[in-house]
This record gives sequence, C-alpha cells and structure tokens, in this order.
Amino acid sequence: MGREEIKNKIINFFENVSRHKDIDSEQDIRTMEFINSLTVMQLIVFIEKEFELSVDDDVLGSEQFHTINGISNYIFKKL
Repeated sequence: MGREEIKNKIINFFENVSRHKDIDSEQDIRTMEFINSLTVMQLIVFIEKEFELSVDDDVLGSEQFHTINGISNYIFKKL
C-alpha cells in the first residue's frame, strides 16, 4: 500500500468523524476544531484495525503525529 492510499484513508476517517470535506493534510490536527481526546482514541483504533499494526505510545505526542502527512508516513514506515 502506498503513502497516497494511506493518506486518503486517514483523510476519509477525519471527514467521517468531522463531516468536514476540506481536510488539509498539512494542517496540525491539534488545531482542528473537531479534534479531542475521543477523536484521537478513535483514530488510533482505526489505524490499528485498518492497517493491522500497533501504534507506539511514544509517537502520539511526537511531531510525526501532528499532521495527516506525518501520520501517513508513520504508517507507511511501519507496514
């Protein structure tokens, strides 16, 4: 699976959670108005089920996990 396909799946997740259709893959997700701790937990569960991998606890607070592009790159490297 390529980075672009991974990124599109993450964008679709955020679009479904937020009902926004203009998600910017470079925007810091912490600044998105619909992001809260529940959304982050849902994202982790989605990633772990969709991509069949475990999200490392230490990556959650890292810059890797601040944007959709960063999340996509993290997943791509773990696959």
